[in-house]
Amino acid sequence: MARYEKTGKKGHGCCGGIFTLILVCLVIAGLLLFSTNTLDSVKRRVLMEYYPLEYSSEVQKYSEMYAVKETLVYAVIRTESGFRAEVESSAGAMGLMQIMPETFEWLQNMKNGEIIYTTSDLLSPEINIEYGTYFLSYLLDHYSGNEMLAVAAYNAGMTNVDNWLSDNRYSSNGITLSEIPYNETSQYVERVENTKAMYESLYYDNN
Repeated sequence: MARYEKTGKKGHGCCGGIFTLILVCLVIAGLLLFSTNTLDSVKRRVLMEYYPLEYSSEVQKYSEMYAVKETLVYAVIRTESGFRAEVESSAGAMGLMQIMPETFEWLQNMKNGEIIYTTSDLLSPEINIEYGTYFLSYLLDHYSGNEMLAVAAYNAGMTNVDNWLSDNRYSSNGITLSEIPYNETSQYVERVENTKAMYESLYYDNN
């Protein structure tokens, strides 16, 4: 009788140990899942601080008006100025999308048939985003929707990009580039495209 009671207690303890082990595993798995989700959420919030949607009303307005992806406009703004409306480069490019004054005059003549703004108006976020987006739209049309060429021309100018396309060292078909010979422009295109991809991942993938 005493032996039977001892055996019974041992069996009950074994089952209890297995149940406890399963419970502990479930708790640990739950904690790991919670921790992973929490870390992902924190990482996402931190990235959103580095890739903000500033000037969203202007970006949305002119992206729709000129048929340019919002993510591309945000990527150019972040790459060019880091969303600083007052910034001016050593070369004289101004504002959020870093437009040169002579380019601004050319864009105004194309769009309006006359110059209606002064150079200082490039520091206006709305005007800068409008004409920067209009310029991207023009470049995309000029290069038949090839975004890489349009972004390269935004940085290096259409004359350079057109010259590269006509040079068989950089283009085999005159339509696409196998290589961008300017290291600064090559890196610029890569930064813009990576930034655009980040915006798409953070804000637009689930839309």
